[in-house]
Amino acid sequence: MKMMHKFIFTITLLFLTSCSFSSKKDRINRNLVDNKNISLLNIDEDQKIIIRKDYYGTYSFSSWNAYNVANTQIHQVKNLEYNSSVERIENLEKNISKLSSTIPDWLETNKVLKEIEDVKEEYATLLNEKDKSTKAIRENWEELSNEFDDLREELSETVKDYRTE
Repeated sequence: MKMMHKFIFTITLLFLTSCSFSSKKDRINRNLVDNKNISLLNIDEDQKIIIRKDYYGTYSFSSWNAYNVANTQIHQVKNLEYNSSVERIENLEKNISKLSSTIPDWLETNKVLKEIEDVKEEYATLLNEKDKSTKAIRENWEELSNEFDDLREELSETVKDYRTE
């Protein structure tokens, strides 16, 4: 009789524990679905990653810091109506130059790589003309910002392909 009570107690305990874990997992999944700034992506059968939207509403990738920093810096300059120092222009070089070499494999599509090259070209123009008039610098910043917008758009399309709903 004691064995029977221990057995029932053990089975009950296992059942309650599994229900507890299940509800916690369901709660986490529900929070992911309910939060429009976080996305769960299925990269392949064995790899799922979570990405989030940043303060500006654009994607931020935990494994692509060069993009995240460049993205934030370009947003900041745009918010300043393209008023920027030469130092800020030069500081952007490190991250712009690393975009294509540090991109996560799952984001590396021909369209994304083309957009990165376009960003690099506009940045090279900005860098080469950093000593020109304020008007020219602002126009170059705006062109760079537009190219970066195109990159953001292409990244959003790529993310959409992996998104789980």
